[in-house]
Formats: sequence, structure tokens, C-alpha cells
Amino acid sequence: MSNPPQTRRRVVAASARKPPAELQSIRVVVEHDPDPDVSFLEQDEFEDRLAAYKRGEFDFVGVRAEAEVVIEGVVQTLTSGGLWGIESDSGEEYIESVAVEEYEQLRKVLKTVGVPTAQLPAASADQVREWMDWRA
Repeated sequence: MSNPPQTRRRVVAASARKPPAELQSIRVVVEHDPDPDVSFLEQDEFEDRLAAYKRGEFDFVGVRAEAEVVIEGVVQTLTSGGLWGIESDSGEEYIESVAVEEYEQLRKVLKTVGVPTAQLPAASADQVREWMDWRA
């Protein structure tokens, strides 16, 4: 009885898979709230604040995080839900903390659509400050 000829197995390396989504840019936008709900200022305890608002001493802004992502060859802009109705004189520290929360929300969305975690820096006030686009 003869042994069947031995064949060599050939190993072929799999081609590198492209991630389903590729991050192009991130920014955190702070912009004028065009339709703020100021009804809370009409309460008696906010009389001085309402007067300051009417004098134009402060306004309201919204904060949202945005990312441009390429998904199947198409550039798309994904955003966080955003937080609106923030008093513009709330202070940079507060607005930056909201910006960090908005980026964290967006980061979850980006991971869900397939952006590699390596492309998504951890949220920090310093990092988010670099991305901030003040339009207000």
C-alpha cells in the first residue's frame, strides 16, 4: 500500500480590514441659542436676572459635539444631542464641563458606528478645550 503524496499547505495572510467608519475631525460647538426658554426668569426670585437679560447683559447658548466621519465612502456629520439654554455668563469652566459630557455622548455614538477606539481620545477638559469652536 502506497502513501498518498503529501501536499504543502499554503498560508495566505488575510488582508487588513478597513474599519467600517473613519474619523475625520471632531469639534465642540458653543453657539447662540436662537429660541431659549426664559420662562423661569419670570418667577419672583429671578426678577434681577430677568432685568439683566432684558438689558442684554447675558444671553443663552447651546453646546454640542460634532464629528465628521467617513462611512462607506460618504462623509457624514454626527452630533451629540446638545444641551441648550445655558446662560452665556455661566463661566468657561461650566461650559467646558458640558462640552466634555457632550463629547462623551458623541464618543459612544462613534464607537457604535465602528470608529476605532484608537481614533477616539478620552474626554478631558484640556482635550475638549482644543476642539471648542465658540460661535456665540
